[in-house]
Amino acid sequence: MSLLNTVDELKQFVSIDSRTIPPAIAIALREVEATVIRTVLGKPLADWLQAAYDADGFDADSADDLAAELLRLVQAPLGRLATAIGLPEHQVIIDGTGVHIIVSETSKTAFQWQTVKAQAVLQGRGLRDLDMLVQWLEDNYQSSAELQAWATSDAGQRHRRELFTSTAQFQEYENIGDSRAVFALLGPVRRRLEHFELGRVMGHEFLQELRDQTLARNLSSDNKNLLRTYVLPALASLTVGHATPEMGLKFTGEGIELMVARIDDSNSKEADAGLDQLLKNKADQALLTGARWLNQLTAYLDRTASATRFATYFNSSAYTPPKPEPGRDFTAKTYRAC
Repeated sequence: MSLLNTVDELKQFVSIDSRTIPPAIAIALREVEATVIRTVLGKPLADWLQAAYDADGFDADSADDLAAELLRLVQAPLGRLATAIGLPEHQVIIDGTGVHIIVSETSKTAFQWQTVKAQAVLQGRGLRDLDMLVQWLEDNYQSSAELQAWATSDAGQRHRRELFTSTAQFQEYENIGDSRAVFALLGPVRRRLEHFELGRVMGHEFLQELRDQTLARNLSSDNKNLLRTYVLPALASLTVGHATPEMGLKFTGEGIELMVARIDDSNSKEADAGLDQLLKNKADQALLTGARWLNQLTAYLDRTASATRFATYFNSSAYTPPKPEPGRDFTAKTYRAC
């Protein structure tokens, strides 16, 4: 039981010259569907789509109903991500005598850099496809009972349990190359700063109100404007500032690895000159920008909050009444030195 079964379906998304799905990619298809696709869809929606796909006469290419459209959106990330994962194993043959590469008079195994490049392209496209799938579900969740059930399920709310809900939303404020992988990598830092920094400035009660409304897809107009104008820009800049040094290192089973890469693929050492200073400058600038956003956020809330507007903030300890402007005493004598 799978949501992509034939090589013709795979060829809609991956350039592959084969009459059948290669074994390594077939294994990866099952893995990606179980760990990625079904996590996004959730079991009820995935089972509904599977039933539609398995029904006699179902043709995703020609049908224009909801299930066919959803299946096409699902097969794109499924096929591309699975091919990227299965590509290295597909490059070799494993038998009782060991691991071998394929060499003949007409073909030979690709160079490593070619395989790595192909993997990167497929993975990048697959992750963008995954973003498109989630966005389509968000845009259309009211169009059927199945999608409405998805929207209120754990699967449909998993990406809404923080203030930033998508890669594209974060990209509006900080350039991460529209990368879903980077957005996910920033997640722990982003959620930590949301709690400690935004909670400190806005009060945890008001922060929870914004979280609850984001989760329920019912942000008030005032809160939506506040998020877009101050909260999300501040959180994005602070995230980049704190994550820049953190993302340079990765914990592995063998210790801690350095994760700083060059853009160029040459071995020129000049590319490394002043790298630590560049990273520090990037982090410092982002932190400074984030602090400015937080100051503007506080000033705006203190200036506009009342018992009827931003009431949760107004009634919290985070609220500071603005100081009254000093008035002029027109009865006081004025002296001027000539």
